[in-house]
Amino acid sequence: MNIGDKIKEQRLKKELTQEQLSDLLNVSRSTVSSWEVGRNYPDLETIVAISDLFGISLDNLLREDTEMTKDLSKKMRWNKYYKRILLVIGILALIYVGFNTKLRMDEKHYLKNLAVHSWEQDDYRYSGSYALEEDGVLYTTYIIETGFNPIPLKEHNPWVIARKDKLVVEVKENDKRYVVISKANDPKVKYDATVEVAETGNLIKSDPSWSDAKEQSLKAYLKKYQKEYVELLKETVNKRKEIVD
Repeated sequence: MNIGDKIKEQRLKKELTQEQLSDLLNVSRSTVSSWEVGRNYPDLETIVAISDLFGISLDNLLREDTEMTKDLSKKMRWNKYYKRILLVIGILALIYVGFNTKLRMDEKHYLKNLAVHSWEQDDYRYSGSYALEEDGVLYTTYIIETGFNPIPLKEHNPWVIARKDKLVVEVKENDKRYVVISKANDPKVKYDATVEVAETGNLIKSDPSWSDAKEQSLKAYLKKYQKEYVELLKETVNKRKEIVD
């Protein structure tokens, strides 16, 4: 005997109509009818309610109905999967909110420090740009607006570019120093490149794609203006610290 037959049997024993049973279980009459003819099955919560209403155990109610047992087991497994999926979504949402909150706090901190040190908004270059001119050096930085943004988290850390005459340098996260060697800045330059340098102004590593001539030319240019680059990078590091500290 399947569960539909047992529900009908117990209903008749209680002298209940399908409509009366549906009212007691908070379902429609057609739903009760579907159970009794075997078109579908009640869910787990309703099965428990039926068990309590008729005073029979779940074991007796489900016994012999292998299809119902399989269907119920399947639903229970999917219910576990859904809970796990919801848990993962919840964790990801918390991580996103946490990172976004951190970014908003950092953004406010950076903007406050820019104002304290007299940086001016420079949106005519691009949105989020700030500039400061001091002792013949033009410093620029960019504050990425917080929000849903595909830009990696590390890129939200401000970098600072400094330009003094034909010399251009960049200081990025962890005070990494870069020199921008470009024909646009100095027509005498033979090769364009942005190279990472040490505090001493010396090249840290070569690019495998460089020819020997290019590498020697870049090293010679760094050597020629080594003193100026070291001083400019030192000041640029300090300017970045004023923003992020």
